[in-house]
Amino acid sequence: MKKASFILFLAFVLIGNTVNAQFNKPLQSASSRVNTSEALYNIGISGGLNSTYWVHFGGSRTPYKEPFNFGIMGGLTVERMLNKSMSISLEGYYAMRNLQLNYEILNFPVSYGMGSEHNKNYYRQLDADFTEINVQAPFTYYFSNSTIRPYAFVGPRVSVPMAGKMIWKKTEILNYGTPEQQLSTSGTSIDTVNLSAQNTWQWNIGVVGGVGVMFKLNVGNYYFLVKADASAHASLAYFLVNTSSFDVHASVLNSFTHEETSGTSQNVIGAGYIDPYLLGMRFNTDAAVKVTLLFPLKKQLQGACMRWGEYD
Repeated sequence: MKKASFILFLAFVLIGNTVNAQFNKPLQSASSRVNTSEALYNIGISGGLNSTYWVHFGGSRTPYKEPFNFGIMGGLTVERMLNKSMSISLEGYYAMRNLQLNYEILNFPVSYGMGSEHNKNYYRQLDADFTEINVQAPFTYYFSNSTIRPYAFVGPRVSVPMAGKMIWKKTEILNYGTPEQQLSTSGTSIDTVNLSAQNTWQWNIGVVGGVGVMFKLNVGNYYFLVKADASAHASLAYFLVNTSSFDVHASVLNSFTHEETSGTSQNVIGAGYIDPYLLGMRFNTDAAVKVTLLFPLKKQLQGACMRWGEYD
């Protein structure tokens, strides 16, 4: 929680400084407001759905199924226009993530040296449910200056996994390959493990990119901006920091921790989905669709009275 509090505090400080600097500018006169440009800064709120996927490379390439999953996300954004076509943003999101992996292990020896009659078939399933703080700084290019503006964006993202758990289930398959095939009701083992440094990197750095469309809604002397977009993200580097000794461990692309790959994690045994022949590289990705409501930071003078509306 300390990591999340620090990240959110930093984001709000940057947002507050942006807003304060904007409102400290001198007001325009009433005679010049007709020539005023659109807002230099936009601040808003976002919400949407995300879907998380773990892709495995190397190892024995164990075939597994990963059903479609989704979680909710929401956060704040500040956009700074660089010119009429380009902008840079600072965005912070709280995301709820969940996923499932399942696969079958056939002819698994339960008694070594006792013959194939002692081999069994198993169904294995991993359910992961966790939350994450995402901070990203996308660069956006708008393809037109009309009321409806398509755009594309790309930028870096820092992801910090928070609280969560993983549930492993292993169930024996009875009569495999026959019409009477079924899962054993008595031969099931379940392990529930909390997220920890043994199975989760503390800091992830990656790239996010996507496309969308922005709508301008005029309301009297003011206007709102509504953005709808779809994006994809991939984590490229992972960091684990030991706060007591200040040691930093890093990994590029592979999100398996050192404990998992070396077999020293307690989560490799039991009903765990990580078997020695599966270990290779795990690549974390996710996709999202979201809607953002932006409030341009503009004021203008009308006659002797100041009203909300336009401000540069």
